Amino acid sequence: MTKRAPLALMILLCLAGLAFSAPAVPDKKGPFGPLDALTPDEITLAVKILTDSKNADANTVYPAVTLMPGEKDVMRAWKPGTPFTRSAFVVLRRNLITYEAVIDLSAKKLVSFTPKPAAQPMIMDFEWDKGRDAFIADPRYKAALEKRKLKEADVFCTPNSAGYFPGDGLDGKRVVKIPCFVKDNGISAVAARPVEGLMGIVDTDSGQVLDVIDNGVVDMPPMPAGYSDADPKLGPALKPIAIMAPQGTNIQVSGNLDIKWANWSLHARADKRAGLILNLIRFQDGARLRDVAYQLNLSEIFVPYMDPDPTWSYRTFMDAGEFGIGYQISSLRPGVDCPLASYYFDLTFPNDIGGTYTRPTALCVFERATGDPSWRHYTAADQYVNGIPQTEMVVRHVATLGNYDYLIDYVFTPQGNITMKVGATGFDAIKGTAVKDMDDPNAAEATKYGNLIAPYTIAPNHDHYFSFRMDLDVDGEKNALVRDSIMPAAIPNSKTRKSLWTVKSDRYAAEGPVAPEHGAAGETWRVINPNEKTGLKYNPGYLIDGAHSVTSVLDKADPPQYRAGFTAYALWATHYAADEQWSAGLYPNLATKDEGLPAFVAQKRSINNEDLVLWYTMGFRHVPRPEDYPILPTYWHEVTLRPSFFFDKDPSMTFNPGILAPPPAEKPSDKQPTKQPKKKP
Repeated sequence: MTKRAPLALMILLCLAGLAFSAPAVPDKKGPFGPLDALTPDEITLAVKILTDSKNADANTVYPAVTLMPGEKDVMRAWKPGTPFTRSAFVVLRRNLITYEAVIDLSAKKLVSFTPKPAAQPMIMDFEWDKGRDAFIADPRYKAALEKRKLKEADVFCTPNSAGYFPGDGLDGKRVVKIPCFVKDNGISAVAARPVEGLMGIVDTDSGQVLDVIDNGVVDMPPMPAGYSDADPKLGPALKPIAIMAPQGTNIQVSGNLDIKWANWSLHARADKRAGLILNLIRFQDGARLRDVAYQLNLSEIFVPYMDPDPTWSYRTFMDAGEFGIGYQISSLRPGVDCPLASYYFDLTFPNDIGGTYTRPTALCVFERATGDPSWRHYTAADQYVNGIPQTEMVVRHVATLGNYDYLIDYVFTPQGNITMKVGATGFDAIKGTAVKDMDDPNAAEATKYGNLIAPYTIAPNHDHYFSFRMDLDVDGEKNALVRDSIMPAAIPNSKTRKSLWTVKSDRYAAEGPVAPEHGAAGETWRVINPNEKTGLKYNPGYLIDGAHSVTSVLDKADPPQYRAGFTAYALWATHYAADEQWSAGLYPNLATKDEGLPAFVAQKRSINNEDLVLWYTMGFRHVPRPEDYPILPTYWHEVTLRPSFFFDKDPSMTFNPGILAPPPAEKPSDKQPTKQPKKKP
């Protein structure tokens, strides 16, 4: 469903004298195409087919019910108005055993049903409740609160994924680990006061509390100020700055999230695990509609903490595979999360019991002027600035995973760039300490694995890794990966220069991690189509411009790396396979081995003039600062797909710049003096 911004905000803008244009499209049901997300009726049909075939019953739960697209070449060739088929891939648990099912929704039949007894799918909503309820009913929990002089009514506990650690006696169990926090009368910083040193371990299959860890009483940090919008301790608000479209939007939305803007067209769909998946990303280049990418999506988020305490060391979260980016998607606040003049969409996801739920206002699509020139040039002869302003379209959703909020953006420009961005905000995970400031004699020991960011408040060090799956189809499916290496070179027999550099290009033959070679002064990577030529007779290509590429420094034998091998390299290349969608594999929850990228590339399939997929991991080490508290300012990381020999000229110059006022002419008194004034003694 598409929504307008709230009426009160629109009225406010009108009173302020600002034009407002909120786009809207009619509500539709669908599906309208083969790549639309499953509809509620289709999910109901899938569950009915499983139930009628006696493969599911009233007690069956469904960690995943998702679209299973048809063959890629069929999806790429499909045209609106022509027939299409629909299939679903279902992960279900019945009698504590995991199964996979493929269902032909068009033919209304079960295609396959396969037991996966060792697989642990993502954690479901009822398991959070079951684990928490078992823990807070345990007498050891009650005793721990009494020791801390806390009332049960003032404490809440929330389960986490448990990770895998061999030798801990939890192998084969479906486990959650549960920390607790003190409530604070409606203040939204509900995890700002941890009950440090207390943790429950619960088997959600049996409901048994396997252990209660109590490392002793630690004073809780004070509740920070500044979370509430109307906190009286805050200063006055800045004057509002609005992004508006007084003449209407350039964005067109049709069907079920078919989006067009400038020369771009693409299709979007909601997904419980990935949050959002973009397909069929194409660029209108004159009379040609050219393929750029078949699919882009966030594949995994890995967040390992660096504190060895037993109540912290397990925190090695796989946010997509354990929780689901779509499952934890947030509703958006117009004017804060996105500009008011945006498309806002409700998104519908499958729930755990074979139905659906809708997250209101969960996706926004908007265009914005960046305030920068797209290009410009000043001509001194006629004192004129020639140029046009830069605009871009943003497709945004936000996932809230515990204390962190992740803004996930896909940004498109008229120049043909696509930038995938993640902004980390929310607030740091914290622990209590007896240390008030860094002059305390115990400060060095207390901050060995993190930093004091407020009195009695430590934020442990941790990493963030965001892995994007990029199925590029540059002018078609058959592509190759090229490395462009900067090579220093001497100039023989030169009377002026002694050295320069050249570019050496070579192709990768087989899939694997893509790592820089020490012989080069710098490297870039391009996906090219070796079978096509541009007007200048280049092979058209797209450059992978990675701005953040920190890789893991953890020991490969460390248990977190058992299932997060993708963090060892910033870039991987694989041959396309329909069942290879997730960087850490289909079942990273409680996984005992890595079934993701290291397993994919071990096959050593050819990627030279083949259908290839790139995986880019943006990583950053978060060493918390006091400036990250009490709220974490949004910290952006990105990777850009940039046309490289794809066009014969800048494609943004196909747009008429419109009528722009020239800059004021220079006055004689404004001109630089021809002679410098003499300095006074």
